[in-house]
Formats: sequence, structure tokens, C-alpha cells
Amino acid sequence: VEAGFEPHSQLGLLRLDLGRIPAPDHLVPPGDLAHLAEALRIDAAAFDEFWRFDRTAMLEALQSTPKSVLHIVRRPDGHLAGFAITGLGTAIAYLQRVAVEPDWQGQGLGRSLIRTSAWWAKRNGARSLMLNTQVENTGAIRLYEAEGFITLPEPLAVLRAPTATESV
Repeated sequence: VEAGFEPHSQLGLLRLDLGRIPAPDHLVPPGDLAHLAEALRIDAAAFDEFWRFDRTAMLEALQSTPKSVLHIVRRPDGHLAGFAITGLGTAIAYLQRVAVEPDWQGQGLGRSLIRTSAWWAKRNGARSLMLNTQVENTGAIRLYEAEGFITLPEPLAVLRAPTATESV
């Protein structure tokens, strides 16, 4: 704030303790960098412009922890319908991104991506899985809470630099 940044939005911080995790309802294999272009297409369709990843942001999400995975779910034609990026610290894993193509939302694909991410995190030694999402993204928050995530009491603040016209 002292450097001129302004509040943009708040993110809810959620945690899932990795005890019993239900099985996913869809096949969710690990992907690789060959799936990046399709994942970016889905990301652009699923998120508002401010929140969209470009190639650099997607690679940073995959490289921000010592171990990470890109999970994918496919449409019947073989193209991607959704993806998740999960990273592992030590005892905590991070669900860094979940995106489902808008035409495929509401069919349980996001739920399967979340469950697969939780399974992967637990198998790799994590005790909990953390994520954040916009506090106004009530649909996502309802899904996460239905999967056992607890919303932590303190939200995260997202700040933005003023645009050139605002700073004049």
C-alpha cells in the first residue's frame, strides 16, 4: 500500500486435512508440458482476464514448489476438458489451479480434479491441501467446502498497481 498499490479483491484461504479422500468419478491422469497449450485455452475460457494465466504464469505454478503435477481430464474426443496444478511443499500441498472448460462445468470434472489432487498430495506425504479463491466465487467455495475444505478466518488481499491514467 505504501508503494501505491491499491486493494483489488480478497481471496478466501481454504484448507483440507488429508484424511479419507473419496475416489474421483472420472479418469484424471497426470499430464505433461505437451498439454500446456490446451490448458491455457481452458484457463482463458474459465477465468476473467485479471485471473488468467499466460504460459509464463502456468510454468511458474508448475515450478513454484519442489514437486508438482499437472492433472488432466479429457472430453470424449480426446481434447482436454479441465486441468489442475498441485504443488507439494513439505507437509502442505497447494492446489494452485483448477479449471474446467465452461461447456463441461457442472458434470463433476472439477470435483474429480480436486479429489485426484488430494490423493496425489497425500501419497506424496502432505498432511493438508491449501488453496485460495476469490471470496465472491461462491460456486467454487461451495464445491471446495462440499469436498471437506475449511475456510480459514483471514482472507488474503490482492493488490494492484494503479494504471497510468489513475496515477496522473
